[in-house]
Amino acid sequence: MKMIFLYVALTFTSLSCKSGGSSTSAEVEGKHEQVDSLQADSLDQLEAKDSSFYLKASKGKEGEICLKYRLNHTNTYKYFCFKYFDYSDVVFPDTSVGIINDGSFRESSYYLVHDSILILPLIGMNNFLSVYILNLQSQEVLGSDIRTSFSLVWIDGKSSTFLTTDTPDYINDTTYLYKLNKYKIEGGAMSLIKRDTAHLNVNLKDDLKINYKIARRILH
Repeated sequence: MKMIFLYVALTFTSLSCKSGGSSTSAEVEGKHEQVDSLQADSLDQLEAKDSSFYLKASKGKEGEICLKYRLNHTNTYKYFCFKYFDYSDVVFPDTSVGIINDGSFRESSYYLVHDSILILPLIGMNNFLSVYILNLQSQEVLGSDIRTSFSLVWIDGKSSTFLTTDTPDYINDTTYLYKLNKYKIEGGAMSLIKRDTAHLNVNLKDDLKINYKIARRILH
């Protein structure tokens, strides 16, 4: 999950994305920017501070994660605990989302949609990300323990959509088949709006440049 790319041109011949039975390939340019204002004090909690939003997430009682937060245009702190379904200790990754904006992306450890819906990935079993979607205004859990096998949850902020991937299927010694899930957050609710697939070389499965290319194609 390290940030290692600045102004990179992406050309890949081993990748194909399938939708409706067709395969495509393209050259994509991407700029990788710095992470946002999230500050992680340790692996068992995280804290985000800026002028319009405050969040502190930490382990509560057994099987729970508790949030302390302040939303934009409010002066009071709120508290909200939700069930955590993993059997391991709670681990907050230093970076877990890739936020796409036109031809660039930045990394963070959370994302806030419509100023009140929190996308919060945690490190789950087998080091896969486990994603929680939380409506902080109504204190509802919109989605819980959504697993993804990419190293980041990819998000298009303009369309309020995000991408997760199922555990890949083994095709042969050089290729995995990834099943892609596109979700949309709208009107305080979350829905799965598209499924797709992508063939990916085994040696490139953790390559952020490749993941970015797939996500940009599916989310745009």
